[in-house]
Amino acid sequence: MSMMSPIAPPLMRRLTVAQGDSIVSGDPDVEFTTVLGSCVAVCLHDGRAGVGGMNHFLLAEPAPIANEDARLLNRYGVHSMELLINAMLKQGAIRQNLKARIYGGATMRQGLGEIGNSNIQFARRFLTNENIAILGENVGGVSARRVEFRPAAGLSRCKTVSTQPVEQIIIKSPPVSGDVELF
Repeated sequence: MSMMSPIAPPLMRRLTVAQGDSIVSGDPDVEFTTVLGSCVAVCLHDGRAGVGGMNHFLLAEPAPIANEDARLLNRYGVHSMELLINAMLKQGAIRQNLKARIYGGATMRQGLGEIGNSNIQFARRFLTNENIAILGENVGGVSARRVEFRPAAGLSRCKTVSTQPVEQIIIKSPPVSGDVELF
């Protein structure tokens, strides 16, 4: 009688998507993760090709008079979205099969304007203009978010960070008597 040992699921390789990044993969063992405030992340997925990607942009579009360094363009949604879509197509995705989810765009501090809302509106408008279906979104509000995305499967999870103030905890050490060795 032969016994089969259970096969442990493979460990996920977590890749952080930082501001200005766009990452694409079809590897089932990869998970993208990012943390958002007023920034927005768009997760794209082509279920037929088994490929997905995530970007993370800081602002919707550069000011018309800005003469930006090309290296800084990735922080703008208009450039980041193009990079993401093109990278998806290079990995075998078909534009008509792309589906999207939008995350972020919080108002983290009053007085900073409508950066988050502007980013949300840009992402919605861009995806609509490109005929990419928006399957869902978790946007707005005043809380930061942590987004996890498994690109090959198109699965995403979004956790909102609490906006409640953290209670201050004071730890009192007991008095020490005798010799103390520090290392």
